[in-house]
Amino acid sequence: MSFLAWFFIVYGVLALTHILFQMLIGHLEHRRQKHKYFKGYHDRHHEKVSVVVPVYNEDPAILNEAIKSIYEQDHADLEILVVDDGSQNYKELNEKVYKNYNHGRAKTLVSKKNIGKRHAQRMAFDKAKGDIIVTVDSDTILRSKKTISRIVKRFRDPEVGAVTGDVRVENAKQNLLTRLISYRYWTAFHQERAAQSYFSVLMCCSGPFSAYRKTIIDDVKDRYNSQTFLGQLCTFGDDRHLTNLILEEGHQVVFDNKAVVYTYVPTTLPQYLKQQVRWNKSFYREMLWTLKSINKHSAYLIYDLLMQLILPFLLIVALIATIIQAFLFGPAILIQYTAILIGIAFIRALYGLYRTKDVGFLLFIVYGFVHVLLLIPTRMYALLTIAKVKWGTR
Repeated sequence: MSFLAWFFIVYGVLALTHILFQMLIGHLEHRRQKHKYFKGYHDRHHEKVSVVVPVYNEDPAILNEAIKSIYEQDHADLEILVVDDGSQNYKELNEKVYKNYNHGRAKTLVSKKNIGKRHAQRMAFDKAKGDIIVTVDSDTILRSKKTISRIVKRFRDPEVGAVTGDVRVENAKQNLLTRLISYRYWTAFHQERAAQSYFSVLMCCSGPFSAYRKTIIDDVKDRYNSQTFLGQLCTFGDDRHLTNLILEEGHQVVFDNKAVVYTYVPTTLPQYLKQQVRWNKSFYREMLWTLKSINKHSAYLIYDLLMQLILPFLLIVALIATIIQAFLFGPAILIQYTAILIGIAFIRALYGLYRTKDVGFLLFIVYGFVHVLLLIPTRMYALLTIAKVKWGTR
C-alpha cells in the first residue's frame, strides 16, 4: 500500500472519528441537560445581573428590538448598561433608541470616540453592580423573557465561571447563505460546543450571548483590555480571549442549550468571508493562549484543539493530492472524493435532522462544499496574514 493511500486512511479515520465523537459526547450533554438537576435551576434566581450591550453604528430598529427584549426579561434584579462606542449615527440612535430606555433598569454610557468593543465593555464592567455579567451583542434578540434567568442558573455550580447560550440566526430565511449559516450555527453549538461543555472546557463563549461571574471579570479585565500580539494591541477575538482568560484561571466554562437567543448574520458572501477571516485570525492567535490551560482541565481540551488545528491542513493535502491524481490518472478519484465529501456532510446533517426534525438540514451537504472550496482557503489566508492589524468589521 502506498504512502498516499495510508495518508488518506489516517486522515479519514481522524476526521470521521472526531465528528462522531463530537456527536456522541454532544448528545450526552443534551441528555444531561434534560436531567432534573438542570431543571432545578429554575427554582431560585436572586442574583443581581448586569447586562452589557456594546453598540457601534447599529441599525436603530434592530438595536431597539434587542434592548427591548432585554428590558422585558423576567429576572427581578437586573441592570442594563448600553455602551455607545462613538457611533457615527449616535444622534439617530439616541433619538430613536437610547431616550426610550435610559431610565429604570437601563442606563446608556457614551464614549466620545470609537475605542473598540473591549474598551466599550470595560466601561460597563467598571460600573456593573451585578454578581453576574451577561454580554449581549447589539443585534441579538432574546425571544423568551426567561432567557437571562435560565443562563444565570448555571452559576449555582460554584465551579462554573462562564456560560454561553444557544445562538440561533434571526435572519435565517433571508437567502440560501443565511440558511446555511443557520444550520452551521446549530451544529457548532449542539455538537462542537456541547461536546466541549460535557467536559466543562468550552473554548469560546459566544459574543452574542454569554454570562460571566463578576468576580472573575474583575480579576481578568486588565489583561483582557491590554492583550497584544506580535507587538500590536488586539482589537478582535474578544469573546475567545475572554474565555481563554477564564479557562486559564482554572474555572469551568459550559454551554446551556435552553438559553436561546437570535442574532443577525452576514447576508452576502463577501461579508461572510470577511467575518471568517477575522474569526480565523483570532482562532490561531488564541490557540496559543489556550495551551496555557491544558494542565488545568480535561484532556478533551487538548484533543479537540489539536483536531481543529491539524484537520484543515490534512484536508488541504488530501484535496491537492486528489486533484493531482485526477490530472494524471483521470477523474475517477475526483468523483470518489466528492462522494466521500457528500457522505461526511450527510452524516453531520443526520444528527441535526434527528434532533430538530428539520429536513432543511440536508442543505448541510451544500455547506460541505462551501467549507472545502471557500472556508478552508479563507482559513489559510487568515493564517498567512495574521500579523495585519486591520481585520475588518462585521
